[in-house]
Amino acid sequence: MISRSNYVAITLIMCVVLLMFQLTGISENVLMNTGENIYAQEAVPEELEKTEQQRYEEQTESLLLAEGTEACVGLAGPKTDACLTAGRNWCIAQKREYCRYDSLADAAADEDGAGFLITDGTKLGAEDVETLELLSAQGRHVVISGLPEPEVLDESPELRNCLGILEIVEDEITVDGFRLFAGLVMGGETVYEDYEQEMPYARLGSSVTAYAVAWSEEDSFQELENEELPAIIWRYAPDEGRRYIVNGDYLNGQLAAGILTGFAADCEEVSVYPVVNAQVSVVENYPVLADENGDVMEREYGQSSSLVFRDILWPSIVTVYYDTDDAMTVTGALRLDYDEDTKLDESLLQYYYEQITKMSGEMGLSGYQVSDVPLEEKLEQDLEVYEQVIPDYTILTFQAGGLEEEEYEDLVGEGNLLEDVNTVLKDYDGQGEEPFFSYLENGVLQLPIYMDSRVMNNDDDFRSRCLQTAYGYFGTALDTSKVIYPDSEDDVWNIISNDWSKNYRPFRVPFECFEKTTASEADRRVRNYLALEYETELTERVDRTGDAAGAGNAAAGGADGTENADGTGNAAVAGDAGSTGTGGERSLKLHVDAPDGDSYFVLRVHGEEVTAVSGGSYEEIEDGWYLLTVTDETAEVTLDQINHADYYIE
Repeated sequence: MISRSNYVAITLIMCVVLLMFQLTGISENVLMNTGENIYAQEAVPEELEKTEQQRYEEQTESLLLAEGTEACVGLAGPKTDACLTAGRNWCIAQKREYCRYDSLADAAADEDGAGFLITDGTKLGAEDVETLELLSAQGRHVVISGLPEPEVLDESPELRNCLGILEIVEDEITVDGFRLFAGLVMGGETVYEDYEQEMPYARLGSSVTAYAVAWSEEDSFQELENEELPAIIWRYAPDEGRRYIVNGDYLNGQLAAGILTGFAADCEEVSVYPVVNAQVSVVENYPVLADENGDVMEREYGQSSSLVFRDILWPSIVTVYYDTDDAMTVTGALRLDYDEDTKLDESLLQYYYEQITKMSGEMGLSGYQVSDVPLEEKLEQDLEVYEQVIPDYTILTFQAGGLEEEEYEDLVGEGNLLEDVNTVLKDYDGQGEEPFFSYLENGVLQLPIYMDSRVMNNDDDFRSRCLQTAYGYFGTALDTSKVIYPDSEDDVWNIISNDWSKNYRPFRVPFECFEKTTASEADRRVRNYLALEYETELTERVDRTGDAAGAGNAAAGGADGTENADGTGNAAVAGDAGSTGTGGERSLKLHVDAPDGDSYFVLRVHGEEVTAVSGGSYEEIEDGWYLLTVTDETAEVTLDQINHADYYIE
């Protein structure tokens, strides 16, 4: 029998639970009735926005040094070399000081100059052998983008040896794909079976570490050991300084940031660099409120386009977002054909606003259309509908897609048609010369969308690994306009949604540590990331007997003759860096000046592990890689040396 006191306690608990549920429903209804963008109050204040942009621009200018220092990066060669443009953008992103040299010879003559050099390898000749050897003897590392012509290598055994090449087996071969070993970029080892490319067949010498080797289904390839396969990316360390060689054009575009990050981390005991920590998932051109392309809609779905978007697409979209726990950003087009004066179902806009807000999502505007009316006129029509239906909604995000910058730069930002927009989502340009993130002149920030949510081919996966390694940022989008105006028979929703749900999760598992955000949330993090400044301080190791020990070069282990992927020796697998000494703890201090709250860093260590963080927190991404969240002006990371024998990355 229940006592009176227990009965009263149970009744009170039930009342409290009921009240909580009621209050949740009431708060949701209150929020729905406001018609406001829940992220408007969280947007960067105007004054801070200007401060952050100014800090970034001043910082960008100050990173270029008139003279090189050991800690800076040296760009050796003409400014127009694509790999040097990519190198400059990488330096700006990671806050690394850099200098320029007209040639490698000039860099070698500057004995106390840049300790990490980047140059175009396609221009190397026999006359550069002495320079490369001198740089290694000086303890300076050189990144070589591309190989010289095969005939140049054939005629100069000294140059081949200088690059760690035993022989050029064939001047040009076509391979199906490549094997990427663990350690260069995040994500672990993988084989890309469908990444066709042409390259010289370079067979490496015995004292070389391979990061990537060619792969093919041909029997002749399957019979070869790793060290005999055509090499794509490798490290050769004949002296104190290391050479990182890339057989191909991987360093000529945006992918270079991830590969250079891996190289730099390999030649440092402890490498730490800032990242954004944001994953943005966008549904483009959703919702559409007009009934368009009726014949196709009737044939494929038996309904009008507005009903297809509401009754078929929306439930599937919600399911994917619930399943992946992504933050929703949609960029509506309202109509796609502005030449046709089709009636809009404006009540649907209210419906979508309530549904998206309920999911803590964000609505923006898209610049896409299948007609050819001026962009300003199209946007004016869209805004008129928003002002009639949800007049208090603040549009913060504009989807530029494939539009050229000059088409929209005078339409977004303060004083323009879309005056509240502070974020532009633009299509990714893999070979672009501009930095990965960029500002318009009026302070509007541009974020790249570099993945198609329904496609994940081998090149997509490699791109994702490189860019998330470098920036801790993921931008993906699904274009729903294809449902109404299909380009192929695969542009029907059952195939699109199947591709989307199939590809969404598996390829993102290695990067689940990065937070899922709306476009506006990512905007604030990117601005803070671009403007922050930091310094690091690494203490000496104290071994477990209490005696101070030199830090040593933890990254140096495994440079020569260590095991490859199958444990056979010769060409070593990347990530085999080890450490010396008897073990013990040391600390890394981060002094951070971030204008807008928390900041994020990736820490790369060799033969060590993070055991504690004060002034922030940490999360292990994978062996040797950590995500640091810094909440105070100074954070201290405690590192403990682990058994080198246990540290080979499989």
